[in-house]
Amino acid sequence: MPAIMYTLVNQPGLTGLKEGSRLLILADGSTLGTLGLPQLDKQAADRAGELILKGRPGTKIIPLQAANHNRTAYAVSVLEDCYFSNKKLVVFGAGHVALPLVEMAAILGFKTVVVDDRSEFCNSERFPGADALICNRDYSLSGEEIDRNTSIVIITRGHKHDQACLKEAIKSAASYIGMIGSSSKVRQTFKELLHQGASKQQLEKVAAPIGLDLGGQQPAEIALSILAEIVSMDNNGSGKPLKTVKTVVLE
Repeated sequence: MPAIMYTLVNQPGLTGLKEGSRLLILADGSTLGTLGLPQLDKQAADRAGELILKGRPGTKIIPLQAANHNRTAYAVSVLEDCYFSNKKLVVFGAGHVALPLVEMAAILGFKTVVVDDRSEFCNSERFPGADALICNRDYSLSGEEIDRNTSIVIITRGHKHDQACLKEAIKSAASYIGMIGSSSKVRQTFKELLHQGASKQQLEKVAAPIGLDLGGQQPAEIALSILAEIVSMDNNGSGKPLKTVKTVVLE
């Protein structure tokens, strides 16, 4: 989720203000902390609302106005840090797994794009938090940019469109491409794509069957395993339990 951190870096000696005080403002309007005075917090919140709409990351020192009990105005310097994630998740298929997948991805800061050919599934009522909804018969992305910050998940209904989506996905610069399905289904899809001209190198980068082995079968559990794999790959994680990676020694 986009957020802006405000840090008080210089103040003229006003009572109640302390250099280093911080205020975090999230895109949904919620806040954490304070700059020391309600008037400063309000000025920061007003700025944050406009900046979040623009979606431009950056860091700079800004002047805010604070007044003492005599209503004398003083200039206060505040460091403004804007955080906007450039991660994107494209989900082909708007079924049961897609619902928790998109919701969880949004919490993790992904811009989410859902693609399906069924308007009764691919709509804002089912996906109120999605950043983009693309509904068309051929599952094309309609100009949506795919770069190295993009993860692609292919979970179309009954695997009906999985092969066509994967054929296009492996040509892209996406850092992660995953497709749901059994080992036999994945193997058959790969064979058909090889026959159509895809290379082994292109298919080797596909995470299929998709996700980490969490043992869950419910839609939310499958979604969690998919996102866990994406986050692990993005951060060069091992996907192993931390207790096997970092040993705790009892003395």
